[in-house]
Amino acid sequence: MSRRSSLLAVRASLAVLLLAPAVARADIDSKLTSYEQEARSIGSDLPRPNTITGAGPRRLIDAELAFALGDYDTAALMLFDLASRPGAEQETAQYYLAESLFQKGDKGAARGYYAQVVATKNTGGKYYEPSLLRLVEIAVVQNDTTDVDQHLAALANGSRPAETAYVRGKLMFSQGKLDEALAAFGQVPKGSELDFQAQYYSGAALVAKKELTRSVDVYTDLTTRKPLSMNDRRVIELSQLALGRVYYELDQPSKSIDSYLLVDRRSDLFPDALYEVAWVYVKSKQYDKALRALELLHLSDPSSPKSATVRILEGNLRIRKAQTIRLARITGSLDAEKEGDPAVEYDKAAAVFSETHDLYMPSYVALAQMVDNAGDPAQYLSQIAGRSGNVFMATTPLPEAAAQYLREEPEVQRSVRVETDLGEIQSNLAQSEATVARIEGVLAANDRTAVYPALQMRRMRIGEIQDDLIQMRNELAEQELQLVGETGETTSRRSLAAQYAASPSAERAFANKVEEVHRQGAAIEAGTAEVTATLGSTQASAVAMRKYVADMANTTTPVPADRSAAVIETLSVASTEARAIEAELEQIQRELTLGRDLAGVGDETVARARELRRQLKTAQDAEHRALAGAASGSRDRNKSQKLVALGDRATRLADTLAQVEAQIDTMVGQGMEQAKHVIAQERANIVQYKGELATLQAESTSLGGTILGASFKSVKARFYDIVIRTDVGTVDVSWSQKEDADDDLKRLTLSRQRDLKQLNDEFKGVLEVGGMQTNTPAKPAPVAPGGSPSGSPDRGTGPGRIAPGADKPATPPTPVVRPDNEKPTGTPPPAPKGGAR
Repeated sequence: MSRRSSLLAVRASLAVLLLAPAVARADIDSKLTSYEQEARSIGSDLPRPNTITGAGPRRLIDAELAFALGDYDTAALMLFDLASRPGAEQETAQYYLAESLFQKGDKGAARGYYAQVVATKNTGGKYYEPSLLRLVEIAVVQNDTTDVDQHLAALANGSRPAETAYVRGKLMFSQGKLDEALAAFGQVPKGSELDFQAQYYSGAALVAKKELTRSVDVYTDLTTRKPLSMNDRRVIELSQLALGRVYYELDQPSKSIDSYLLVDRRSDLFPDALYEVAWVYVKSKQYDKALRALELLHLSDPSSPKSATVRILEGNLRIRKAQTIRLARITGSLDAEKEGDPAVEYDKAAAVFSETHDLYMPSYVALAQMVDNAGDPAQYLSQIAGRSGNVFMATTPLPEAAAQYLREEPEVQRSVRVETDLGEIQSNLAQSEATVARIEGVLAANDRTAVYPALQMRRMRIGEIQDDLIQMRNELAEQELQLVGETGETTSRRSLAAQYAASPSAERAFANKVEEVHRQGAAIEAGTAEVTATLGSTQASAVAMRKYVADMANTTTPVPADRSAAVIETLSVASTEARAIEAELEQIQRELTLGRDLAGVGDETVARARELRRQLKTAQDAEHRALAGAASGSRDRNKSQKLVALGDRATRLADTLAQVEAQIDTMVGQGMEQAKHVIAQERANIVQYKGELATLQAESTSLGGTILGASFKSVKARFYDIVIRTDVGTVDVSWSQKEDADDDLKRLTLSRQRDLKQLNDEFKGVLEVGGMQTNTPAKPAPVAPGGSPSGSPDRGTGPGRIAPGADKPATPPTPVVRPDNEKPTGTPPPAPKGGAR
């Protein structure tokens, strides 16, 4: 039984050995079939370098998506080229470019592109009427009614009656034609998209006509509606504010307060509502509630331009509150413990005035020095616009409060917008220049395997197929060699195959090199981050030192002139060095980026692997030809013919892949030559654009410096007013406390006089009895000049007193209290009973 089992096992093993080549051939056949199909797919429809199929429509879709997401800057950048290029997408690109500029606030530029859409006279187009409506809106904003009548006439019979009525109403309202505006707004259908806006303007027109009661009905109706969009919600919040203001004018403070408090706390209008409701409380003499509103306003928006006014108002209200508490205490009309202490309120008022003074005084001093020193204000324009990160190292920075107030000036806002646009252009040019430099670096390497990612991905797939194909051809050759004798090419092929198997593939070597370069780049970036952090702390120290020197100059112990000059000189040298370091860091970053782009380019390992692959293919081709010729003398001709057929297919596949790779090389070479010409042209364009930017920058700096200089004086006057008002508030606190003390002294004096009069009245009978026991009343002793009568009970006691139980004193005593008919000369008459205030 065991012998039979052994024989069966041997037969099974032989069967497996005999079937293994057949299974391998079947596997090779299926792989070749799959690779042949993939090779045809790779070689067909190769993407042409420097050509983007369907670029226009795709960029338009991307721009529309950016516009829908609110990224108007990106949308505008994408659309500039499409809007100037004739084609099916031009009208759409012009409209969305105009709309992007309109939403950005650049209505002047938007007007030109809307006009281009209207100029096509495509009255049935999708964007014709919306462009006309926008042109009318822009005319209202810019107060330029050129061609407005034509635009309204073109809209008269259009398909947008609600929008047409709305923009006509806005035009009439801007021209002061209030009745016509009300009629136009009344034509906007109820429930339409512009219904809320039209009703709000109707309320504003009624306010302008002094019909406040009717406007209350309009705004009340708006506040009770359910919003259908974000615009509707905004109109409701504006209506709540408007309703509070109208009620204030109608002298209905409770309704005004209720309307203001309807504004949502998360709204950006909430600070305005708090500020105005505080004034309503002041008008109603509800100082506690006014203070609570102001405190909440200061906490919710401490950086508001109204902060100084709010704090000064808070201080004045605390003075009034202290006076109110004191008066109520005197009259006994409140619970002292519940209402507070006047002294505490005075202290709080003094603290508010002092804090506000200390906050704005440095800004006033800094602006005063800048105005008096006649320096160039343009050096601060970049700081106000937020463009330069190095301005703090170069100059003493503006206090943030001053910068904030300057940004609120209308002319400065225009300059800031121009500076922001120029900064954006400069940034775009810098990015373009860096991109050109990167492309030039890649082209200079002249490695056709590292450019055009779409073709590079196909080349990498070809390499992966070639690796697997080399193994299959080696396996087929070894099977053929078992049936025929070895050829002269076998030794060469085996040697190259062993070398190829021992080395990484070209694709693997390329990936390893890229990974190594990225790892080294990460280490370098970590080092540069430390340098950047150190540089930032150094800049902060420089700011602190400059500020310290500037602040101490206004104190009684300024920094000595020689030390101050030494500090300024040291900081100037440090500023120069810091700029040099920053430039070096930027250069390092550019080199890192280029290094990542060139990772694996020109690597010897990758090049050697590709060359070895090429040599091995040549050796396999030669060996296959020799083995095919020797197949006629094979020990198993049928099997040899099948192996030769598979070898032919593998050879043809290898040739096909090599041809596709050569085709890709040719296309990449042509693309690189074309790219060199394009890059040279773009480099020239960048130089031209930088020259134009420098000219515009110089004009903007000159004009902005003039505007900023004038604004310095205006903002300085505002700070001076704040400082003076805080000083006056501090004086008011002290003066009010002094008046309270004087009033307390008067009240105490009057109270004493009343008490003395009461004593006189109570002891008058006793004094008269004592006086009748003498024949003649004793004359009062003369009073020394400047002294007090000795008999006055509140100023001292006389030398003699009435002895109790005695009929007569031995000598006439000096009366303790003088009779009413005997008053010393010069003594003022007693105060009337009850006193006087």
